[in-house]
Amino acid sequence: MNKPALRKKALSVAWVLGVLLIIDVFPETTLVFLGLVLVCGIYDFLRNGLYDAPTFKKYFIGSGRNTWLLAPFNTLFDLLSSRNRHVYTMRDLPPAWREDLQQVIDDAMAHKDEIIGYLDERMAEKKRGMLFFQWYGRPIETALDIPALREKLPFVKTIGVSVFNENRSTSFHFGPLRMMFRVLYNMAPAPHHEGVYIQVGKHKHYWHDDPLFIFDDTLMHASFNKNDAKRYCLFIDIVRPTPLPSVLNAVIAGFAGMVFTLRRVFYKNWKLIQ
Repeated sequence: MNKPALRKKALSVAWVLGVLLIIDVFPETTLVFLGLVLVCGIYDFLRNGLYDAPTFKKYFIGSGRNTWLLAPFNTLFDLLSSRNRHVYTMRDLPPAWREDLQQVIDDAMAHKDEIIGYLDERMAEKKRGMLFFQWYGRPIETALDIPALREKLPFVKTIGVSVFNENRSTSFHFGPLRMMFRVLYNMAPAPHHEGVYIQVGKHKHYWHDDPLFIFDDTLMHASFNKNDAKRYCLFIDIVRPTPLPSVLNAVIAGFAGMVFTLRRVFYKNWKLIQ
């Protein structure tokens, strides 16, 4: 068995042992919480629209197990927010959200050549790279200085740029938390190619059809770049449309405060570019 496979097995065993230890220390409270995890997890799994054995395995014991564990919190965010469409267009967002998002896209595209050149110099043969200007509302210092992309906005919390090298893709995976939605925007025109797309649940979005894609990233998804050109994509998180934005903003700020120094863990399969 190779090292990555052994690492995955070790993580799974550690996860199970951790849960059993918590049950032993706090039996009654933990059993109530696990009941919520089970019920909310089933609801969360069914949202994907894929009910086959591989998806079940991936969600409950594979890469989605942390999303499953957080299902009670994500269900609460659903109750605090507007109806979840799963996949969005710009016109589906409230006006204030659209304004913030469009500002970020315009600011980034005004520096497109500078950003792409900066990433190209640092990618070499890496599979995928990520450059952040903000993460969960906190500015990130980088050698590429674009102040407009570090400006705090009410409804935009993460601003970055991802780059996929030629013929590179991600595996299917689940985002952990649902207080924000993911926005991707192709910075360079995508080739008319059936292998350049993102899939969310059953939905496939081909980048040659529209450079903008907005979705709930706690659904199972994967990005594919099966062609001989790099792909540069704005990587943005927006606050979920909600009648209570101050509540979600407080949750996002609290989460960022707890895990900001550990953020690399969320992107362990990416080359993080400073």
